[in-house]
Amino acid sequence: PTGPRPVAAAPIFAPAIRTASPCQLEGSGTLAKVEPEVAFVLGRDLPARTTPYADDEIRAAVREARLVLELIGARYVDPAAVTFPELLADGIANLGLFVGPVLPEPWQRALEEFPVTVTRNGAAFATRDGRHPDGHPLRPLVWLANYLAARGDPLRAGQIVTTGSYCGVIEVPVGEPLAFAFGDLPSLAVTLTRPA
Repeated sequence: PTGPRPVAAAPIFAPAIRTASPCQLEGSGTLAKVEPEVAFVLGRDLPARTTPYADDEIRAAVREARLVLELIGARYVDPAAVTFPELLADGIANLGLFVGPVLPEPWQRALEEFPVTVTRNGAAFATRDGRHPDGHPLRPLVWLANYLAARGDPLRAGQIVTTGSYCGVIEVPVGEPLAFAFGDLPSLAVTLTRPA
């Protein structure tokens, strides 16, 4: 790459973070859109300061890494017609986050790329070549921590930072048991549902 890629960041609010299956999604339809990601849960605050945090300081502040699914869906009737500020107001089309299993020893693992395989009811449904958009999920965490610390609104203990999809959006069926395999990492299992 010749320079840093544009960064887009948006909050996912606590009421939209799910940890148990079945996981209810807003909206309707028999398919749901998800993005397989690696997220980090902060174990301590990263206070505001003018000197940037080094990678090792940020790693030390991480309590755990998790396999997650960002739940995707625009709240606009015609999402293709909205401006970028309107997209930001919609949280860049995130409906929430499903937090899956802990990823043990994340700093000892190759998290740059791995295949992402989805099974439904035990049968293969989709396979993608997964590659982190920033090369490694630590990079967007370091950027966000320093961006917020420099502006006086730092990351806090307990916050979850998800870092970008390994393979873009995958459409998956609603109402069926799904398993997401992240290479040889632990598997994430979930059933997505819609409101009755």
